Amino acid sequence: MSVAVPSTPQSAVDRLRHAQHLRRQADAIELQAIADLAAEHGWTTTDELDVTNERAIRVGADGTALVGEFLPLEIAAIKAISVSAATWLVRDVLNLRDRHPVLWGSVLQGHVPPYRAFQLTQLAARYDLTQTQAHDLDQRLASKYGRIGWARLMRLARGLIAIIAANNVQAAAETARAGRYVRTAVTEQPVVSELWARLDTADAQQLETTIATLAKTLAKQGDTDELDVRRAKALGILATPGRAAALLQGRDNTRHLPRTKVYLHLSDTMLTGTDTQVVRGETLGPLVRDQLRDLFGTHRLTITPVIHEGTEPAVDSYEIPDRIRQSVLLRDVCEVFPHSSRAARRLDLDHTIPYTDGEKAQTRPDNLGPLTRTVHRAKTTGRWRLKQPKSGTFWWRSPSNQTYRVTNQATDDLHEWSTGERSVLWHLDAHPPPSG
Repeated sequence: MSVAVPSTPQSAVDRLRHAQHLRRQADAIELQAIADLAAEHGWTTTDELDVTNERAIRVGADGTALVGEFLPLEIAAIKAISVSAATWLVRDVLNLRDRHPVLWGSVLQGHVPPYRAFQLTQLAARYDLTQTQAHDLDQRLASKYGRIGWARLMRLARGLIAIIAANNVQAAAETARAGRYVRTAVTEQPVVSELWARLDTADAQQLETTIATLAKTLAKQGDTDELDVRRAKALGILATPGRAAALLQGRDNTRHLPRTKVYLHLSDTMLTGTDTQVVRGETLGPLVRDQLRDLFGTHRLTITPVIHEGTEPAVDSYEIPDRIRQSVLLRDVCEVFPHSSRAARRLDLDHTIPYTDGEKAQTRPDNLGPLTRTVHRAKTTGRWRLKQPKSGTFWWRSPSNQTYRVTNQATDDLHEWSTGERSVLWHLDAHPPPSG
């Protein structure tokens, strides 16, 4: 759908302003829609629903509305984001609407972008402000919204929070400690990954000192890389304490090289050398085989080649044999919910057609798929519906009648497809053409 914009010869500034207006208008529409969905899925008690076993949860801070726990699934599928991200979005919207009504109005009027508003609501929640205290903060800042720089407003907010909820400062520090974490993620170039961490300040300072010392030691030993590169190498060396100690003490550190096991998904022809040199690492994505040397050149590497699954015979038991489990995990690297990126190896395997005592051959690859516990419950006791017409192809229908097709390659949102188009696609999935 195209949007009419000014097109006069000197309208570049007008177009920019118009784009800004449309963006904020779209943001306001989205936030109001999420708030309306929350109202439609609203609860007044924490009692469980008898039919679907859906629990009432409070994703926001004090004073926010209760919602059904499956609400984020609907939003996640529509927006093509993770269920966690959808939950956080619902949290932020409800915090904004129910605890900061003046700021909520400023966002809907386009004066403050949502991501800025969420920064303030998250700050108030981190300091455990009650709804009354959050309203007080909102009123004190009302005249500043959209009128001063946001960094300045956030500094002002921190000062006001210290006045409004002085007793919460120490508690917030303990909460911050409880929120410590370390996370890693492979970048678009598999030879490097990114790491984020939140540590005790004392530990962070000590880590900084050790990294600096190791980087300097590498330079003394002839490493000519830039300082930032040597610091990155130093942090990697710390992953193997024995190697780090040997390096700092000037001893041979080669015997301390870390061991690494990598699963590579290969085809039969690739093993015989008649196919492409591109392989897929289970957690690394596509790789040129020669990249493995760059990736793990300083590691003692064990490579386990994986041939994509064939036909695994079904079993009658509810328990899943390891050979079938591995076959499914090699087929479905991620959760089979729409747009999910959760690693399958960390999840439960769900029977697509629920297991029934006494029936034969229910546990087989084409009746299994990895799901999180929440999605599993939404499908089993909620109003989400799932079919697996062929192995590794999953058709979902949401409570609002949205349809999605999920494979290990992509998620297809079928909402705008015609009934006939969906029927043809379903026929192809349910009756795949013969191979060969």
